[in-house]
Amino acid sequence: MEDEEKAGEVLVGTTEATPAAPTHCCWRHLRCLAATSVICGCSCLGVVALVFAIKAEERRKAGRLEEAMHWAARAQRFILASFAVWFAVLFLGPLLLWLLSYAIAQAE
Repeated sequence: MEDEEKAGEVLVGTTEATPAAPTHCCWRHLRCLAATSVICGCSCLGVVALVFAIKAEERRKAGRLEEAMHWAARAQRFILASFAVWFAVLFLGPLLLWLLSYAIAQAE
């Protein structure tokens, strides 16, 4: 019984002494996603995302993690916007054409 209590105290003691890890960002993954958003998404937004991803990686290498996280967050937003615009054009374009043809058929 005493061993279990000591093990519990050791476990609690080590978790309290360990500081919280900073927010993790996969820098290589971010740059690859930005490059993919240039190719597969809306290219103008993808280029902006790629520039922000490169800025984030350079800031990280320079040791300025707060600025790096700021640029990484902006790159992620532009990556998502690039793919959202691409999906909207890809799926909503044919849908709008179908609705237009339906409206013309109803008008006749």
